[in-house]
Amino acid sequence: MNSFNRISLITRHEFMAIAGKKSFIVMTILVPLISLACIGMPFLMAKINKGDVETVAIIDQSGKYGSAITANDEFRFHDITPVGTTGMKDFYAQQENLYAIVVIPADIDSSLNVDIYSRNTVRSGLQSLVTRCIEDTITQARISSHNIPQLRKIIDESRADIHLNCVKWDEDGSETRADSDFAEFIGIILAFLTYMFVMMYGAMILTSVVEEKTNRIVEVMVSCCRPVELLLGKIIGVGFVGIAQIAIWAVFIGIISAIFGIGTAMSGIDVTQGQAALAATDIDMETEAILQSLASVNFVEIGTCFILYFIGGYLLYGSMFAAAGSTVDQPNEGSQATVPMMMFLVLALWVGLACMENPDGALAWWCSMIPFTSPVVMMVRLPYDVALWEITLSVIILFASALGIAILAGRIYRKGILLYGKKFSWKNIGLWLK
Repeated sequence: MNSFNRISLITRHEFMAIAGKKSFIVMTILVPLISLACIGMPFLMAKINKGDVETVAIIDQSGKYGSAITANDEFRFHDITPVGTTGMKDFYAQQENLYAIVVIPADIDSSLNVDIYSRNTVRSGLQSLVTRCIEDTITQARISSHNIPQLRKIIDESRADIHLNCVKWDEDGSETRADSDFAEFIGIILAFLTYMFVMMYGAMILTSVVEEKTNRIVEVMVSCCRPVELLLGKIIGVGFVGIAQIAIWAVFIGIISAIFGIGTAMSGIDVTQGQAALAATDIDMETEAILQSLASVNFVEIGTCFILYFIGGYLLYGSMFAAAGSTVDQPNEGSQATVPMMMFLVLALWVGLACMENPDGALAWWCSMIPFTSPVVMMVRLPYDVALWEITLSVIILFASALGIAILAGRIYRKGILLYGKKFSWKNIGLWLK
């Protein structure tokens, strides 16, 4: 059996050892469902939490502002001013379905105080509704008191609400929508996913190496293959697990998009004119803006780069995690060996978040070229249309560095995998590298 066949055999073993578990299958299915549930849960909870319409009484001692408080989906109001404040306690006690009593004093124009009485703590929805309605009415009254004809109309007409339409020119001269907020959102999501996947699958390699070393299984395995072949097979096998899991989640996203008609809606948007030509689709302006932003994103380019940087980052950090696992005997000892990798990954995430304000700045550019930070930082920059030569250079540096790190990790792995009883030491690692 040649070296390629041995590596292929180890790769298949590592892939099935993880992907064949029920826990992996369950989590692969549950993660998209849990993500959808987290997105939809606030809306569902708001709907469930929405109770019956509460009745609120108003005592308007000013005689001017009680009618300004208008009903909504949560509260309805009725005036009980004749009851007065002296008799409102008895009235409240007799009305079991009465939620609260709003008392508007006679001197509200000067005091600007309103009292709300209830059995329990008053809900914030009622407080904001009463405050907003009375504030608007008093403001209108104060404007009218200046006796300037149509002053309110002048103020309203003078107010300017600017809506920005960011449009970018492509190389062929066409125009597409460019939303910086949406680009930031995509960048954050991609950076976090890259960080999470590299961390998660790198930790899988570390755990696998330590377990095999602790159980002495590795002694049998290295009798059939070289340590470097075992290392490569392990890294490639776990890497295929990651790619398979990402592919399954991508299919889930595609199915969900098809169910909700997102792809159809996006295909009907004329982003050049900034208008939606959504045939047989009834959506509001906010949804239309979101779909326009989605339509302007080059998902093919971003998706391809995401896979490339995930593979490169995984090979880089996976090699280091495997080397770190070979230097310890127990899983709890691995934390000391993995500190540098963890620091680099956390630093990459923080730099990526810091670069959102200036994705073309010096910090963002250099960190998207440094292989230890480029898998995360470049994800933040991609939605801002990074030049192809920058992406190409960054990918070449990343994979070249991953290859170099893998070679060095192989030296550490070959020496450390069969050593037992020695505590982790950076000095020993330095000697093994030499």
